[in-house]
Amino acid sequence: MSTSPGPDVLRREARAHYDRYPFGCDQEEILDEKLKHRLLGDAIRELVVPDSVVMDIGCGACRVAQLVHRICEARTIGLDLSLASIHAARRQIVDPLVNGDNMHLPFRSNCADLVISNGVIHHTPDPKASFMELARITKPGGMLLVSVYNRDSWYYYVYRYLGAVVRGLRRLIGDRGLKVTLLPVFHIAVIALLSIALRRRFTMPIAASWNLFHDQFTTPQCTFHTFDEISQWADEAGLVCDEQRKEAAHQLATLRLRKPSFA
Repeated sequence: MSTSPGPDVLRREARAHYDRYPFGCDQEEILDEKLKHRLLGDAIRELVVPDSVVMDIGCGACRVAQLVHRICEARTIGLDLSLASIHAARRQIVDPLVNGDNMHLPFRSNCADLVISNGVIHHTPDPKASFMELARITKPGGMLLVSVYNRDSWYYYVYRYLGAVVRGLRRLIGDRGLKVTLLPVFHIAVIALLSIALRRRFTMPIAASWNLFHDQFTTPQCTFHTFDEISQWADEAGLVCDEQRKEAAHQLATLRLRKPSFA
């Protein structure tokens, strides 16, 4: 009788995966789209206090820090489980970066004016526990912006069925085989689709496309969630939902949540 891997195993697998394929899609066109058309950009623009603290949990390529610096003088702290991602981000920004686990955040409660977790907690062994940690470090009167894979999107079926084929093929031919078979198709498709979505010519380095391919198809842990599910977690954490939106061609369910100030 087979058993599902425990949290420690999943955590190690996720760390190893993103150490090997650090997420790094930070092209100017993507940053511009996030700033102008996502709830992420709206939340950053609402930071009016110069010394506001922004926590980017699961920072990856540190897009959030790059966007914050374009808009205001807030202080940004990034955390990621992958040490390779931290090292890659360090080449672009000087903000504090922490190698840590978002299920056990090494920060005190009520410490951040804005907490951002963009497409991260669905890769953890316990997404709800990760969400509760995000809520814990959000200041009273502060905001939490969280994006998760949308259960009601096309990507659920892509990851479940096409992804299963990709993962099976990978076991047979390895990464070397995937690079000469599926990667060229994926690379061309991503460039074409993003060019259409962004309404401008878009290019991506093949290395970034390779890591994105693995983020989308071979990540060892991936869950999907609904607005109702995340809203229920928010209620339990004492957060109020100000806005929710389907983003990234409905792949993501994004919620902007507020922690009420103390009476």
